[in-house]
Amino acid sequence: MENRYQLTLEQNLFLAKRNLVDNIYANARMEGLNVTFPQTKTILEGVNVPQLKVDEIQCILNLRDAWNYTITHIKEPFNLEFICKVNEFVARNESLAWGNLRNRKCTDNWNKLHTRNSKTRKSRRKITRDFGNFKYNAKSNRIYAIWNESTTILGWQ
Repeated sequence: MENRYQLTLEQNLFLAKRNLVDNIYANARMEGLNVTFPQTKTILEGVNVPQLKVDEIQCILNLRDAWNYTITHIKEPFNLEFICKVNEFVARNESLAWGNLRNRKCTDNWNKLHTRNSKTRKSRRKITRDFGNFKYNAKSNRIYAIWNESTTILGWQ
């Protein structure tokens, strides 16, 4: 059976550009913004949406800039510098030090989180080994990442 999800770079770029508004809308919702798809599309077209706060509009524009940077610099190596640059676009005017790594003191919560993550990594490796389906693995990894971020923010152990 042929893997339908092995695309060339050109095909991936085409899909990313074609789905840009949808991706930005999904990212905005994950950021906790209460925006609709038409509002997101309107903002990206350069029109003001009076129902939204300036911070919400700024967040959508930051996501647009991060996506555009990623698309135009797709051939650059994926390393910490690249990640920090994308973060610089996403967190612009929203974070105290955008584009930089945070440097806060580790606490007991960090140790508990690290222990929990090592257990979860083992179970994710088992899932990946048991199911060779790329689409299934991609979805399960995304769900895991969202859940992990939510529980970390809420302080659940």
